[in-house]
Amino acid sequence: MSKKSFIVMIIAILSMSGQAQVSNYTVNGIFPKMTEAMANQGVSFDTVSIINSATMELIAKQAVQNGKFSISGEVEKPYCAFIGVCVSSFANGEKRQRNIRFPIIIEPGEITFDATGRTPTLRGTPLNDAVYGVLEKRQSANNPQEFTDSIKQQVLLHKDDVAAIPLLLMLDDNMMDPEVLLTLINQCCADVQNHPNVIKVKEKAEAALSQQEGEMFKDFAVDYNGKTTRLSDYVGRGQYVLVDFWASWCGSCRQQIPALIGIYQQYKKKGLTVLGIAFRDKPEESEKAIRELGIPYPQIINAQDIPTSLYGIDAIPHTILFAPDGTIIARAIYGEELKAKLSEIFKY
Repeated sequence: MSKKSFIVMIIAILSMSGQAQVSNYTVNGIFPKMTEAMANQGVSFDTVSIINSATMELIAKQAVQNGKFSISGEVEKPYCAFIGVCVSSFANGEKRQRNIRFPIIIEPGEITFDATGRTPTLRGTPLNDAVYGVLEKRQSANNPQEFTDSIKQQVLLHKDDVAAIPLLLMLDDNMMDPEVLLTLINQCCADVQNHPNVIKVKEKAEAALSQQEGEMFKDFAVDYNGKTTRLSDYVGRGQYVLVDFWASWCGSCRQQIPALIGIYQQYKKKGLTVLGIAFRDKPEESEKAIRELGIPYPQIINAQDIPTSLYGIDAIPHTILFAPDGTIIARAIYGEELKAKLSEIFKY
């Protein structure tokens, strides 16, 4: 064999070896059958997209046909993405579209996306099984803390792989103690810690940690309808202030507002101000909800993501009680605990 032929053969072998390291993946999906009610509303599952959650790069897009889809590709190293499902419907003669996202880990193997049940699941490969196995425990958990503990355990089991990323996002949504959350993140590998979504979780946790009980409030300004409103227009002006971060689309927020109205009416003459801050909400939807719910206390509309970076708030409803000088008395205080605290403060 000539030297040239030998070199060509070596290159070919190395090339084949490199190709062998690239594994195939397939995502097969199935949606629920169209009911008569869905058909009457013009509901349809139109397209499915897979998008890299770190880079927001579109990996693949496919039309849903007969309630199914199948997307295949090649992956060298597992990475986090999400499946985006475009759903269409008709209301009042208008076509509406919305995109629903589900976390997925793109890894070698056959992944099944099943949306026929009450909660869509992704199964079939080790890392997706780990993530969605935890999600399925939500229904059987005896209390929120038990569910949170199960997520923490899985994060530690997967601290050296990308399954930890969507699991940490779940803990962020559950408003875990920020110090515990930061400790958990710091135990994970560099790939997990450096993922853009985990960086955001870490920043929010650090912000929340800097705004705990006893800390002075951080001011911010919101522009809406040509007017600038600041938190300091209400907080730090000699009155107790109960701030409620809420949104019109948040069912839990709307449920607790009647109780906040009652608190406002009970304590407003005794030195308590209740302030609503509309968070990640369309201003017109906020105003509509204010009218529908008959909210009498002042509002800061169009705050969007500002509270996230300053107060580490992501999940709502979220309340913060400020002292007359602007220091934080309590965070995430609701129901009977809030009533007891106000009764203690106002002796009433």
